[in-house]
Amino acid sequence: MRLGLILLGGALLAAGLAFRAPLHRQVDLLRDRWAFGAFVRSLPATRRADVPLRMADGVTLATDVYLPKGTTGPVPAILVRLPYGKTFYAEARHWVALFTARGYAVLVQDMRGRYGSTGSFAPYPMEAADGAATLDWIAAQPWSSGKVGTIGCSALGETQVILAARRPAHLAAMIPIGAGGAVGTAGGTYGFFGLYEGGVFQLASGYGWFARWGGKTPAHMDPGPIDYARGLDTLPVRDALRQTRPDPTDYEALLDGFSDPGYGARAGFVSDADRFQTPALLVDGWYDPNVSSTFTLAARMPGSHVLIAPGLHCDLTQAFAAGTLGDLPVTGRPLPFDDLFAAFMDQHLKGAPPPALPAYRVYVLAEDVWRDATAWPPPEAAPVTFALAGDRLSPGDSTGRRSFTSDPMHPVPSLGGAICCTGDPASRAGPLDQRPVEARADVLAYTSAPLAAPLRIAGPISARLTVDTDVPDTDLVLTLTDVAPDGRSRMIQTGALRLRYRDGYGAPRMMVPGQPATVTVRLRDIAWLVKPGHRLRLDVAGSSFPRLARNLNGGSADPNRETVPHRARITIAAPSSLTLFRWPG
Repeated sequence: MRLGLILLGGALLAAGLAFRAPLHRQVDLLRDRWAFGAFVRSLPATRRADVPLRMADGVTLATDVYLPKGTTGPVPAILVRLPYGKTFYAEARHWVALFTARGYAVLVQDMRGRYGSTGSFAPYPMEAADGAATLDWIAAQPWSSGKVGTIGCSALGETQVILAARRPAHLAAMIPIGAGGAVGTAGGTYGFFGLYEGGVFQLASGYGWFARWGGKTPAHMDPGPIDYARGLDTLPVRDALRQTRPDPTDYEALLDGFSDPGYGARAGFVSDADRFQTPALLVDGWYDPNVSSTFTLAARMPGSHVLIAPGLHCDLTQAFAAGTLGDLPVTGRPLPFDDLFAAFMDQHLKGAPPPALPAYRVYVLAEDVWRDATAWPPPEAAPVTFALAGDRLSPGDSTGRRSFTSDPMHPVPSLGGAICCTGDPASRAGPLDQRPVEARADVLAYTSAPLAAPLRIAGPISARLTVDTDVPDTDLVLTLTDVAPDGRSRMIQTGALRLRYRDGYGAPRMMVPGQPATVTVRLRDIAWLVKPGHRLRLDVAGSSFPRLARNLNGGSADPNRETVPHRARITIAAPSSLTLFRWPG
């Protein structure tokens, strides 16, 4: 065992040198090596390191196999595939410890082109085939019962979904967490790696991911220091990553793919043509950028279960531990997630009784309770519409016209919500107080009267707006808030639309300046209780930077190549309305 750890440490140190890692990074690698050795020694399992699984095209995928000690017969397996390094990634270690203690074999595999595996990485044209070949290899092993489950968050979840779309025989259950990025065109979403919102590129997430993790081969896993501020401010958007790393990535391919009808299918993202049969437990947090895509996936997976926590991307318990999520207190208690995950796998891989899981279990923010539903939105939830009347949200008729100027060189700053990867430690996510943004002249606020009774919102939120502009293309960014009696205006949820996509993402059409158009802006799903005496507020802006890429409003065929900014005069007129779902009980 000690010799194996020494060889592993040497390989990691050599890898660090190959990456041209600075001295402090090499020190970190050595520290990680010893921590990993202690982790392996603590396991009730033996480890076979770097087993090379050979794919049909000759690529080998480095796979660590953890077999529970004392195994005397075939056992089920848990497969974790990831692009972040199979040895030191904390989440992968968690699943190894959780499931080997329960008698499962656990396999942790570097995706192709990553760390110990050969080939070239891309999201995700080869992941279904690689995953299926890995399942076949597992099923053929003498220690295997032939049943395999998958688990993991973000890329670890997205590739589960993409694999399950092939309906492989040995995939017995899956637990994708924060996996909405697997959706391509399904449900008309056009999400593609989870980096588009209403046709607008989620710049902070997209740039941040590719800047840190975009390397396509093992020699480019460590990019060195990242100047996030410079990259995010770069114009055109297409050139942002070149400021950070000279090696090839798929950043530009993802930008080009949005307008390419065949991109989603080639890349393996989920479309409406895909069918699923694998039992699934889908898990997410309300301020994951792609939480609505989790509901899109669930609707296509018969018999699936959904758990939505009050958290951010891949963060299910921190809000409970801290007692807050953004600026919102969280006083409820977390679910026993690990126990539920283990019980779900036991049901489908060991024939154990099923855990008590409804179709949907969601945490209602500001009420601090878990509630169950048989469908989403809940069947008993009824739509409620508020009209935009002057500067009010009203149960009556929509009236008036209000205008603002959106200047891409002075964009509305992102404040909370589903933001990450800005490199700025002061950048916070979640339901933050929006008053600093609402004080700007380029944000319109529509506010209701104080509510006489509680309003529990559950489901999607949308606004149907009459809008005209003096430019051929611009963006709308909407934020719904809960305004407390003391004036605090906490974000409930957000959504955006690039106006060229008002007829659908596959049918871009420029605006005709001065000619009103009716558009629908979809905000992310939510479950939230607005208390009596509180008011609802809808904020309308033209940007949210750096969370979303700025639209320079030029109306060119490729906005990601634009460099010349144009101010946009945007008018919201009647009829315009906001619709949400009221969940009684």
